[in-house]
Amino acid sequence: MSFDVLKLARPELRDLIPYTPASYEPDCIRMNANESPYRSPGDNTVRGLNIYPPPRPWALRARLAAHYAVPDEEMLVTRGSSEAIDVLIRAFCAAGKDEILVCPPTFDMYRLYAGIQGAKVIEVPLRRDSDLRLDFALNTEAVIEALRDRTKLIFICSPNNPTGRSMTVSDVNAICDATRGRSLVILDEAYLEFSDKPSFRPLQEDNDHLVLLRTLSKFVSLAGVRCGALIGTPKLVELLGSVLPPYTFPTPSIELVLEALSEDSLKTSKKRIALLRNERARLARGLMNIPTITRVWPSDANFLLIETTARERITEKARRGGILLRTFGEQKSLEQCVRITVGQPEENDLLVEVLGARTDQKNTVRSNGE
Repeated sequence: MSFDVLKLARPELRDLIPYTPASYEPDCIRMNANESPYRSPGDNTVRGLNIYPPPRPWALRARLAAHYAVPDEEMLVTRGSSEAIDVLIRAFCAAGKDEILVCPPTFDMYRLYAGIQGAKVIEVPLRRDSDLRLDFALNTEAVIEALRDRTKLIFICSPNNPTGRSMTVSDVNAICDATRGRSLVILDEAYLEFSDKPSFRPLQEDNDHLVLLRTLSKFVSLAGVRCGALIGTPKLVELLGSVLPPYTFPTPSIELVLEALSEDSLKTSKKRIALLRNERARLARGLMNIPTITRVWPSDANFLLIETTARERITEKARRGGILLRTFGEQKSLEQCVRITVGQPEENDLLVEVLGARTDQKNTVRSNGE
């Protein structure tokens, strides 16, 4: 069922006239943008760093749209998926009036960007269950009950960071049904490539208010480049594009990402994903042999969430061994938890070694949901 999502946007932005940058034609001398006519020493880019990048990275958008199998007009290239989160909140939440809904424990940048914009954050915690396979599921009924007139955006991360759990199609579909005409549903799929679950893309066919976020930070090893993508209805993409300033995506980044999306590069990335998924299972088994680790949650991402009776001791032993781990002391539900990114095989072996796995049970696999 179609709905004009722009009716949910801040009214003052609907008629906003976007900035018009200087035009660019490859065979013409640019004397319309106040750029330097000289290249910087050491500049080996194709376009030239003395010239502004495209106002929007159109060639990159086309390549990403083809990669994700979506029309060009439904794709907005952003500086990481974090920028997409930021621009969505700025476009739809009026300071001091509107609110977003999140399901903690989850990616904390949703809360941070809402706070910067002056938007209220409504929290509906994930379900807890003694069965690790069901733990941290969406509390769909509570999400729907918590919706209010000012709830403009609902953020759902799947696979979720930091729990590693994927959300179900039925839960997301129920939330989409309940929010049609009322809120946007943002599905953050930053870790999707590490899961055997499909994208929620098919749900967009009947839900114009469903927005997907993707990133190349993990999949093609480009965290340092900061390339993300927002996939949504063309009206939404056009509005958000008018909110973003021009020239946000640098020339070297465009050229690096295009190279990373080449056929040979993607083959390498897919092989690495397969390796990391195998290592995820192997690392989980090794961690279950650490006496102070009581839980290793199943994961569809490139990390594992563990529960321990000695969080400080675990992280300090790892640090002394040259390894940094992530804790979440600010989130009560994760006070005794540690998130561990899956590394290369030798890095995973080192972690298990420095944490002190019981050698007599090193090859024993305890139930951890894998």
